[in-house]
Amino acid sequence: MKYQIDESLCVGCGLCVNVCPVRAITLSDKAKIDIDRCTGCGACANVCKIGAIIEVADKPVQETTSVPAAIASGVATTIGAVGNAVKRYASSSTSTGSRRGSGMGRGGGRGSGSGGGRGGGGRGMNKQNKRRR
Repeated sequence: MKYQIDESLCVGCGLCVNVCPVRAITLSDKAKIDIDRCTGCGACANVCKIGAIIEVADKPVQETTSVPAAIASGVATTIGAVGNAVKRYASSSTSTGSRRGSGMGRGGGRGSGSGGGRGGGGRGMNKQNKRRR
């Protein structure tokens, strides 16, 4: 919060000028606070015997109307893009069929055939196979 002088109450005593740590208060006929320099410490309001220094709200931040509109537009664009991607995926999976039934699939062919890996088949002759024969 910042402070402001109620000029109708100020008598120009100068007490507030002496206590302001940032020298935001000047005195001519009546005291005047430079709101941009005021840090809101309240020292001036505490020393004013008349109550001529009042607390005021900081300057409100101005929002432009274009920012929310831009956000809404961006969200709508993103939602549309995601929807289109889902449609493309759905149409491609139905037109090409399921991927599970095609080809060898996951783990297909292991341990069988001549090129197999685990399972012992297709390894050729090893010592144990030679003994059995």
